[in-house]
Amino acid sequence: SGSESPAVAELCQNTPETFLEASKLLLTYADNILRNPNDEKYRSIRIGNTAFSTRLLPVRGAVECLFEMGFEEGETHLIFPKKASVEQLQKIRDLIAIERSSRLDGSNKSHKVKSSQQPAASTQLPTTPSSNPSGLNQHTRNHQGQSSDPPSASTVTADSAILEVLQSNIQHVLVYENPALQEKALACIPVQELKRKSQEKLSRARKLDKDIITLRNFWKQDVDGVASGPIVLHCAAEL
Repeated sequence: SGSESPAVAELCQNTPETFLEASKLLLTYADNILRNPNDEKYRSIRIGNTAFSTRLLPVRGAVECLFEMGFEEGETHLIFPKKASVEQLQKIRDLIAIERSSRLDGSNKSHKVKSSQQPAASTQLPTTPSSNPSGLNQHTRNHQGQSSDPPSASTVTADSAILEVLQSNIQHVLVYENPALQEKALACIPVQELKRKSQEKLSRARKLDKDIITLRNFWKQDVDGVASGPIVLHCAAEL
């Protein structure tokens, strides 16, 4: 069924764990729109959203599935516009759901097979320990060397997702470092005029700072010196 959609077929190339996690979020986005077609908040996905940036953006084919559903890329969000076909959204959603169900069924069958084999493995008799002291020492050293637990699969997966997001964002930023595009942009911007205006504003700001400092010194030095004089006291009495 994934062959009916290039994006879904691409999504299926991921590992089972990655596929199941990404497909769950994709189905959530689609189902929210199908259940609440008139609610605007379900028709947009913020690109900076943690769930989107870590669970979909790095995953092969995931964002492409959203585009095939009908989402369009905005400046900060993916938008499902009013003109988009709900039937197309439903079609891609159903294809993802079918692939997800087949993988869940396969995972459950595999789990049952492993569970049925587990008792047989546990009935094996332990091997007779060697009487060789060096062998015992070797076993002890091996046990001590294995005492530290390796990082869990979930931790490794999360770290890999974060790394992929960083690498993707780094590549995206390089789009704006194109010298040819920068020259075209500068050709449309009155650089010299903007520099002249900024210098004028800077000069006015510096002059204002000097005026404020001069006024402060006047109040501190000159006014304080005569504040208790007869003229000031006379004026204060009249007020």
